[in-house]
Amino acid sequence: MTKKTVCSMALVAALILCVQSALAQTYAGPPKPAIQDYGPFTNSTFKGSHNTTRHAPNGECGNPAGHCLFYGGDFVSYPLGPSTLPNGLANETTTLISGSPYGAAVWVPFTVPANQTWEVTGLFTNNFSSYGVLDQYPTAPTSAALWSINEGVGAGDPGTIIASGTAAATITATGRSDFSFDEYTVQVTGLSFVLTGGEYWLSVVPLCTNVDDPFCGGVFFLTDAEYLNTTPANAVGPAEPLDSSFFDSPFFGLTFDPSNGSVGACAGFGCDAFSAGVLGSHI
Repeated sequence: MTKKTVCSMALVAALILCVQSALAQTYAGPPKPAIQDYGPFTNSTFKGSHNTTRHAPNGECGNPAGHCLFYGGDFVSYPLGPSTLPNGLANETTTLISGSPYGAAVWVPFTVPANQTWEVTGLFTNNFSSYGVLDQYPTAPTSAALWSINEGVGAGDPGTIIASGTAAATITATGRSDFSFDEYTVQVTGLSFVLTGGEYWLSVVPLCTNVDDPFCGGVFFLTDAEYLNTTPANAVGPAEPLDSSFFDSPFFGLTFDPSNGSVGACAGFGCDAFSAGVLGSHI
């Protein structure tokens, strides 16, 4: 029995090393912030979303009358060639992409209408991930996700923090996949703060920093939710402002860099809007 157990452990370790080796062969050179940078992805490689079944965290964004105040919409897949491919932007703190307070974070804009007041109870982002694994809270050295709501964000400017923290998070497969990754919803709940009318930016950054966990060497990319001014599927609430997202990363040496545009973090390949949302209620 002991011998079989040792052999099984050795097999698992070998499989992990093989997966990591395959990723290393796919991703030539040092890590880069955008998923498009790991290409080139051809039309034959980019097969589009394999499952368009609606997924919503805890079902809350599947019902407009429920608890979803804002959702930018599902990942949009259009395999029309390298110049028009959707994208994803690094959004993580892992043993591969490290840093303080995070390795890389995407800040997604949303608007609270002037005549409304929102009580926020949760936030989420949809991310392509190589493994879909987070640190286990609260026993791990860090919690599972870092979250924040800021206002007044601009190029090179983090603005003002309205509310932020680290918290336990759930990670749930959406059923969508692309770029050889599966997509996962990383969600934090149990929050309690109020937002009045105005424009804000949210971030939910997956954490996997356990050096003894080989899966924490994986990657997370916050997924696109807009393509050539189309309306993303299943969007909820006020439309996400286009071309207003920012990328901040100590690891990549960028400070609140616009995500879109030829000189933005995604170098002109998508990243005009992202798949993220706010949970709560009107008060």
